[in-house]
Amino acid sequence: MSAILVVALGLLFCIDARAQQYYDPGILQKTIYRMPGDYQAQGVRAGSFIFVPALELVYEDHDNIFYLPEDEVGDTIYHARPSLSLNSDWSRHALSLGASSNIARYQDFSSEDYEDLIFNLNARIDVRHGSFISLRAASMSLHEDRSTPDDAGGVEPTDFSHDFIEVGYLHTFNRLSAELKFGLIKTGYDDARDGDGNVIDNSDRDREQETANVRLDYQFASAKSVFMDFGLNSISYDQPVDGGGFQRDSDGYRVQGGMTWDLTDLLIGSAWIEYLEQDYEDPRFEAVDGTGFGMSLQWFPTRLTSVNLRMNRAPLETTQPDTSGYLGTLYSVRLQHELRRYLLFNARASYTDNDYQLSREAPEESLRYTKVYRADIGLSYIFNRYFNLSGGYTYEKQEANLAAEDHRANRYFLTLGLQF
Repeated sequence: MSAILVVALGLLFCIDARAQQYYDPGILQKTIYRMPGDYQAQGVRAGSFIFVPALELVYEDHDNIFYLPEDEVGDTIYHARPSLSLNSDWSRHALSLGASSNIARYQDFSSEDYEDLIFNLNARIDVRHGSFISLRAASMSLHEDRSTPDDAGGVEPTDFSHDFIEVGYLHTFNRLSAELKFGLIKTGYDDARDGDGNVIDNSDRDREQETANVRLDYQFASAKSVFMDFGLNSISYDQPVDGGGFQRDSDGYRVQGGMTWDLTDLLIGSAWIEYLEQDYEDPRFEAVDGTGFGMSLQWFPTRLTSVNLRMNRAPLETTQPDTSGYLGTLYSVRLQHELRRYLLFNARASYTDNDYQLSREAPEESLRYTKVYRADIGLSYIFNRYFNLSGGYTYEKQEANLAAEDHRANRYFLTLGLQF
């Protein structure tokens, strides 16, 4: 191990684990999850907006870049992760614009180089106190990670786009609030090429999803409320029949009931129970359905410690042969503790269970499940409001019913962070 990695082991940081979702890029995750108040970026004022630029320069040592079950291949990867945000400072209404990128260069395998880019917008138009129109939109240009079972296996990573827009209106009636939202999501994949130069056609993976959601919240205490949430979605593929002869269009719904807290010094977030179902147009496909429990909580056991808990499940799309989709369930916990005001310890563990729903004609050797385990540990040293240094180690393991989908990976990081 090089000398720089020996240093990195002494300054470890944590990287957020991801559910196995192609549209959930890590570039939206911050190396330091919660910056102490006196070290937070102040930004640059531009009229009634605050402009906040930031940059992370990352050295990564990865021992299994192709996520192979054996005969692993390693490489050194250099990342540049610039980000910009522009946030309004208005007494009414709100507007936030952002851009983030992850530019990765491999030392030995330049064919794996990629540039991920995200633009996002969040806006709120206040109608009256407690009632507003909301708008969220994003445009993402990403690469498909080699660890995903749907990876086309091209000589270069498959590029894809993921764009969405969501419009909503929330109205408050004393203690009761009601919110209605409509969204459109479009995902499109570029074609790839195999080792012989032949085109790998990904056009049958292109799709769009329409969503509608209504939510009712009742506040029974100053910082607590209960809610009911009902959502519908409809997924349609650009090609009515894919390369395997399957019709992948589907319709689904989700029902949730739960409780939210906003005890700022102790607990913020929500927990719920739910039932979801996704039905497919092809009669050979079984529905993806199930009940479950979910949560997204930020807990502050002390003033120096924060704990983030997350549990979530969702029906997700796949183009695995003879498979309609899969039910992905994520459990994760992340801890950040201030050893000193300028020295932060991070640790995280996560488990993702992906249960694939097979067609009635699926052969025995079809992919039926994947189980992904991740553990991260790290330290961040904050020099001042503008500079910080972090190092980290991540271990990832995937188990599946098919040996070809098994893998293990060890990754070491050293990151210089700059913010203004």
